[in-house]
Amino acid sequence: MPKTGEKKRIKASKRTLQILDTLMEVGGATGTELAEATGLPKSTVHYHLKTLEDFEYVVNASGEYKPALKFLTIGNGRRAGMDLYRVAKPQVDRLAKETGEMCVLMCEEYGYGFYLYSNSGERGVDFEATGSRKTLHDNALGKAILAYLPQERVDSIIETRGLLENTRHTVTDRQRLMKQLDRIREQGVAFDREEQLEGLCCVAAPITRYVDKERQDVLGSISLAGPASRMEGEYFEDELARLVSDAANMIELEIQDY
Repeated sequence: MPKTGEKKRIKASKRTLQILDTLMEVGGATGTELAEATGLPKSTVHYHLKTLEDFEYVVNASGEYKPALKFLTIGNGRRAGMDLYRVAKPQVDRLAKETGEMCVLMCEEYGYGFYLYSNSGERGVDFEATGSRKTLHDNALGKAILAYLPQERVDSIIETRGLLENTRHTVTDRQRLMKQLDRIREQGVAFDREEQLEGLCCVAAPITRYVDKERQDVLGSISLAGPASRMEGEYFEDELARLVSDAANMIELEIQDY
């Protein structure tokens, strides 16, 4: 059983991370606002903020605290060490240039999808920043990943993250989502027709790597996205679907050597 001092340190760490997570969500807040949002005493929030400031994890801009740019260094360092990023980046750049559309690379962690890298072509819609965190059920990138995760992992993600409705097109019924995942495994691509954002459609393909002859792990997904007015018919369902599928296959072939 942990000693009292260890319990206190663990509790203190949880409070620090709670404050930091809240600050990340809102982008910037005063100590009073953070106390109200977290339910912690103002004095407690103040001491934790000062500690975070001492270690350069937050900045104090005239009483309003913001996450420090140090997080960019941490994130970029983590990304630079990922095989998926190093192998897939040239393919994302190529697809964006070739199609003129927005191309995005996603990976999954803790039941969320993270935009690992993106590039917008000449007519691309630059709708999200690299590093954005998304749920998986309401977009093609996320569903392409869900389709190739073990079923118990999918169940856990749904239970933990839920099936929240972002637009009137979002799939919030579990049984309907499972049917979509079956279809993705059959077709090899996933579609999102304004499920995450009104007016935006996306087609994505999973990126997998064989662990052995019987099992493959999903590493992430790659997509092309654009306005609903352009993402329709053969261009969307055939041409772009083929391009992302081919790009995913090229990434898979190259990443086997890593």
